[in-house]
Amino acid sequence: MSIPRITLAVGSEALLVDRAVLSVSAAVRAADPSAQRTVISGGDEDAAHELREATAPNLFGDGGVVVLTGIDGADDRLAAALRQIIEDLPDNVYLVITHPGGMKGKALLDALKAADANLVDCAPVRKGSRTLEFIGREFASHKRKVTTPAVAALYESIGHDLGLLAGAVSQLVSDVDANPIDVDDVRHYFEGVAEVAGFTISDAVWERKYVEALRLLRQAMLSSDQGRVGPSTVFALAGGLRSLVRVGGMPPGTSQGVIAKEAGIPPWKVDVLRRQWAKWSGDQRRLAAAVVALADADAAMKGGVREGSSLDAEQKLLALEILVAGTAAAHA
Repeated sequence: MSIPRITLAVGSEALLVDRAVLSVSAAVRAADPSAQRTVISGGDEDAAHELREATAPNLFGDGGVVVLTGIDGADDRLAAALRQIIEDLPDNVYLVITHPGGMKGKALLDALKAADANLVDCAPVRKGSRTLEFIGREFASHKRKVTTPAVAALYESIGHDLGLLAGAVSQLVSDVDANPIDVDDVRHYFEGVAEVAGFTISDAVWERKYVEALRLLRQAMLSSDQGRVGPSTVFALAGGLRSLVRVGGMPPGTSQGVIAKEAGIPPWKVDVLRRQWAKWSGDQRRLAAAVVALADADAAMKGGVREGSSLDAEQKLLALEILVAGTAAAHA
């Protein structure tokens, strides 16, 4: 497969920009192990001179990858130099040019596109379904299968940082033999991470599994950073409650796809929340009490509302245990 002579990476998602640069560099070095990579910042005063030097033909025909970053900051000299170079790019020189997106430097972008630059979309990946799709593609790139609940659990545990998510996927496929990787594999692998424990506890609470919720909480207290168990568990419980109420408030007969979109959750989660709502729909006063208890717990975990009301570490854990036990209990 031929290597694009000019690659244009547009967008501010750092992981995707880095991958665009590394992809071209790796391909060029595979063809010519002696090829060098030169990085030039588009905002530097001497960028035009550096670019001309890096792309100048030489007697030995040496080539390499020239990475020009941030051309939104290019001055007139650099813009002129780049336009001239792309019209007659020397053999064995491969350009990788980055732009964070937006209208600044649009004329230069248009010139590069007209020069048949290979355009790589590096726009930020939106939260929610787009990030879930990214995680799925990461597993596919490793030629591994993963269940939908496992993808969601990984997202819940790691967050939206694509670099961290990619690293987590790499760790999982390296260390977990199961194929497909399922939600239990994810939770077991990250069981010492307080945020993962929080979402697991939340699921048990809203399922009204009293014994399971307490068991998971005490396990988290032993295996996770105790200073983070309280805030992460309350955060997960609050998020679970919001999703529960959103789904429960939908008109009967609403499709799974509509509910997922309105509630901002993956489609598979709809059935889980419907099952949970069935256990709470006839107990609205308990649900309202849970809202108040969560608000009080959130304040307690963060230091208290009134002066002198802050709890020490042991008191916070006790308050958390009371919250989880009281909320998950099947009866008042």
